[in-house]
Amino acid sequence: MKSCSVSAQLSSILAAILPILLSLLVGYLVGKRLPKPVVKPLLRCITPVVWIILFVIGLDSGATFSSLASGMEVLKQSALYAFTISAVVFACLMPLNRPGTAQEDSPGGWLGLWHPVKECLIAFGLVLLGAFAWRLQWHDNGIGAALINISGWLYALLFLIGLDLAQVVISRSWLAPRVLKIPLVVMLASMLAGVLLSWITGERLAVALALSTGFGWFSLSGALAGQYLGEAYGSVALLTDLMRELIGLTVVFMLGRNFANSSIGVCGATAMDTTLPFVRQACHYEYVPTAIISGLILTIAAPFFMLFFLSFV
Repeated sequence: MKSCSVSAQLSSILAAILPILLSLLVGYLVGKRLPKPVVKPLLRCITPVVWIILFVIGLDSGATFSSLASGMEVLKQSALYAFTISAVVFACLMPLNRPGTAQEDSPGGWLGLWHPVKECLIAFGLVLLGAFAWRLQWHDNGIGAALINISGWLYALLFLIGLDLAQVVISRSWLAPRVLKIPLVVMLASMLAGVLLSWITGERLAVALALSTGFGWFSLSGALAGQYLGEAYGSVALLTDLMRELIGLTVVFMLGRNFANSSIGVCGATAMDTTLPFVRQACHYEYVPTAIISGLILTIAAPFFMLFFLSFV
């Protein structure tokens, strides 16, 4: 009886992970085959697809934000998760930091933060817009339901991410053990934070671990948590990773000079895109490969970690 239960659990995990893996793999293979002039316009679709996913998450979460009390509860829980995970990751990476080798030029001043902060504000605004649209009930028909099918949009996003990953040329020197340690420690520290948060909040361990292993990829974590745990948890997952991105930007900007590896780790999956310019400026050019490899590995790992833990809920 027990072996049947384990077998069913493994089948469930495989069934959830396989479409994710196939979407990434097909995107990667297509990206390797297509010429760059064809790939570039396709990669521009990533942003609008992310926007659609955020809007749909907001639409699915409309009931959660229907009252001030429930909305504030989601924000409070998200902030607790975001700050706890970031603090644990930063602390666990402290032994891997090296003496500051930052460049002398300024990381662009506070004005330099505006672009990534603006992206986060747009993301938050789209979720709120979706929550408002939920009140209109315009999607309550067959066509509307098909258009806001989050699974389809999620697979489309993963296909495009695969295309994007195919364009990254990785040097063998980038895969040195000191570089690979960063994402590995981030994974372990995030799970440690999940255990701690489960103990603090009384949340189920599997849920706390799933919410802690989105690694800052908010469009993915919000969609997966919403699918498996319901709209409220989808909102918590999305806002947790959105806040983690903002925390990562701030940490790199303020502490990257002396704590480069810890700062890169706090950025999670965003280290290879949104926060990469700040790593380059606030830390040193030598940390760019570390940021790209760490972000790349965490981007690929996020859906597998989340789905693994969600399968136990």
